[in-house]
Amino acid sequence: MAEGGPARAGAVLGTLILVAAIANLPLAVANVALPDIGLHFDASQTQLNMVAVGYSLGLAASVLWLGALGDHYGRKTMLLLGVALSLPACLAAAWAPSIEVLILARIVGGLAAGMAYPTTLSLITALWLPGASRTKSIALWSATGGAISALGPLISGVLLEHYWWGSVFLVTLPLIVVGFPLAMRLLPAHVNEDSDPVDNAGGALSVVLVGALILGINFIV
Repeated sequence: MAEGGPARAGAVLGTLILVAAIANLPLAVANVALPDIGLHFDASQTQLNMVAVGYSLGLAASVLWLGALGDHYGRKTMLLLGVALSLPACLAAAWAPSIEVLILARIVGGLAAGMAYPTTLSLITALWLPGASRTKSIALWSATGGAISALGPLISGVLLEHYWWGSVFLVTLPLIVVGFPLAMRLLPAHVNEDSDPVDNAGGALSVVLVGALILGINFIV
């Protein structure tokens, strides 16, 4: 540890921020492309709404349980699984042969984000000692994540001017290609994992309840 943080703290923090960007950036990329998606698939408004919220549905419904699993079984493993799963999810969304496949790919992408995103923060709190260094790291992680999320629709708009609707789902592709090997190399395999057993029944229940809440807010309220 150096100055309250891990060795090569800057590179480690940069990698964690990059992985958080892989999880955050796709949240709103579909919104700009919805008119083109609707025309391409002759999709209903309900189907388009599912494309729009599918990613956040997968992320929000799974984040608590998957975060707890990562804290118990290995944060690096969970993070790498999330980044790896993001790759087929974004490719399947970009070249989806049907609206149903697109919706499923968006939900799977959200599940991948549920694996990776909470793990980035838990690794910061595990690798940086309490104090100013940890506070600054979390602040930088949070501020950068918010800024990157806001870039999603802007990047999507630029892509739609030059390419087909599926290109908006490839915005994270270069980040995945860079982020996965960096995480493999720089992040420790194990650090302060939680020894308490995971409440899997409660985790599964949280997936159902949070998922139902999100669907209710978007399609009933």
